[in-house]
Amino acid sequence: MFPHLKSERVNLQLLQESACRELVQQLDAIHGSKVIVLDEAMIGPLGLVTKPNLFRERSIDLLPLKPEMRFPKELSNIVYIVRPQVALMDQLVAHVKTNSQHGRQFHILFVPRRSCLCIKQLENKEVMGAFGRLEELPWNFLPLDADVVSMEMLHAYRDVSIDGDTTALYQAAIGLVQLQRLYGRIPKIYGKGVQAQLVWDHAKQLAIDEKSLYNGDKGAIDQLILLDRGIDLLSPLATQLTYEGLIDEFYGIRQNQLTLPAEHFPSYNAVNSSSTAANAARAAEESERLLSDRGQRKTLMLHSGEELYAELRNKNFNEVRMLLVRKVKEIQEQMNLNSQQQSVQEIKSFVERMPQMLEQKRATSDHTAIAGLIDEQLKSYAFNDDLAAEQEFMVCADIDKSSSYIEDLIARHSELHNVLRLICLQCAAASGFKERVLNHYKRELAHVYGLEVLLTISNLEKAGLLHAQTESRAYAVLRKTLHLTVDDSVEVNPKDISYVHSFYAPLTARLVEHSLKPLGWQSLKSQINNLPGPTFEDFQVPLIGIGGRHGGGGTPSETSLLHARRVVLVLFVGGCTFAEIAALRFLAAQEDNNVQFVIATTKIINKRTFLESVMGS
Repeated sequence: MFPHLKSERVNLQLLQESACRELVQQLDAIHGSKVIVLDEAMIGPLGLVTKPNLFRERSIDLLPLKPEMRFPKELSNIVYIVRPQVALMDQLVAHVKTNSQHGRQFHILFVPRRSCLCIKQLENKEVMGAFGRLEELPWNFLPLDADVVSMEMLHAYRDVSIDGDTTALYQAAIGLVQLQRLYGRIPKIYGKGVQAQLVWDHAKQLAIDEKSLYNGDKGAIDQLILLDRGIDLLSPLATQLTYEGLIDEFYGIRQNQLTLPAEHFPSYNAVNSSSTAANAARAAEESERLLSDRGQRKTLMLHSGEELYAELRNKNFNEVRMLLVRKVKEIQEQMNLNSQQQSVQEIKSFVERMPQMLEQKRATSDHTAIAGLIDEQLKSYAFNDDLAAEQEFMVCADIDKSSSYIEDLIARHSELHNVLRLICLQCAAASGFKERVLNHYKRELAHVYGLEVLLTISNLEKAGLLHAQTESRAYAVLRKTLHLTVDDSVEVNPKDISYVHSFYAPLTARLVEHSLKPLGWQSLKSQINNLPGPTFEDFQVPLIGIGGRHGGGGTPSETSLLHARRVVLVLFVGGCTFAEIAALRFLAAQEDNNVQFVIATTKIINKRTFLESVMGS
């Protein structure tokens, strides 16, 4: 159903198929005509596990959840697919009271699990009798690509660090158990950070009763690395300079979909697109229809199933420019057929290749248009000034005093979000501010933006993004010992992961890189002690007759596995960026590492979405 999810060792299409089966079973258990009402947060995720034709075949309409809704009288069943949020229950209560009729039932499919608070709210409003099924769709990790799964929980980091709600950690643990149920037990576990430790503790407890994890099959995943977002708060605040990262920061990638004004794209795309493009458009059609009216908009699918995008996505934007120029020239050469100099056989071969060439032309045209939009943004003075300030902080230049650049931004009443981002980035690089510097920033912000900004600052402090300096200067030390900044970083045909930010290597990705070396995690433990939270390791000890991938006997089949690529699952607890994903993909592409990564995260974030979730915007 989703070919781009297929992979040789860890086939995430199994995860998608499992989620789809769960949905179908729930729908088939509800007899009679029905309509599905989707919470907005579920519109995109639904498109990750099934396609619109599943609902068309069953004559089921999809509707976005709104406070006031009227349903046709002939409908027997109203099925809600929602996140377990009490606030949404009030809307459902209103629907029940205005749409109740004899023989009609309402049903709720909670994602990923039922909430006692939600059920209690329905009971308090005295509408429980109208509901038939109150079930779960346990979609903890949703497959985004052949090597990426996401919980699609944007506020996971905020929920835990500010609100003290550890639901996301519990769901991540359940997700880990589900992954092991599908792909086998993971023998080696390494991790860093408080939230990462809690996830693994939950997962171990949940697995005690999971007998299916302890069978004789060798797992497909060799190792798990859990990383708490709190150990590296600089990377999500930094500007990403990969193609995919820039698209996400400027325009937003939502469950593999990018939506932009159609006016930016050549008109021939509408008529000359190949069947592949048409299928992708149809897959996005239902999700797009459910979103608010956007006028003339174009939706593109962005995943590894799109050949050109797969080639461009992880590269530094400076290299993308060059590649697109080369692609345009190649297409022009292919399309420039001089029939007088071609044999009939060559002409026939050309005609057979025409659909593929038209698809390449469409894709190149689309990405040239997107690159052009990004290029305009990169040329702005504001972007380059912000980037220069970031990079000064990253090399620890003048980080122990207030920044004159930030002070200028405040004085000009610049966008508060960006001002706070730069302050938090400086704080991360300095491993905390001196008391006088922190107080100076607070006074300046309150004077210009009003006293209400202090509430936002309080959230940033709770989240660890703003804090006073301690004796530990973790970032300054690790910048040198782990080579987090590389002065001679190469952006085109790079040799190091620092290319994703032009000269800064994300700390999380650098930790994973060092863990790949012999005794890697053992040697890292002493180096990362200054980072917040515990450093831990665990081993799921094989039972009798269970050798694990590298253990046990010595049969030819087992011995051959010793030379197979290791599969490492990296779980980011609290979100990760496309730049971090690109860095891990770069490491996997290096033959010396002999590794394949599967990346799991609570949500793919960028500098804006991460900070906004913490600020409460």
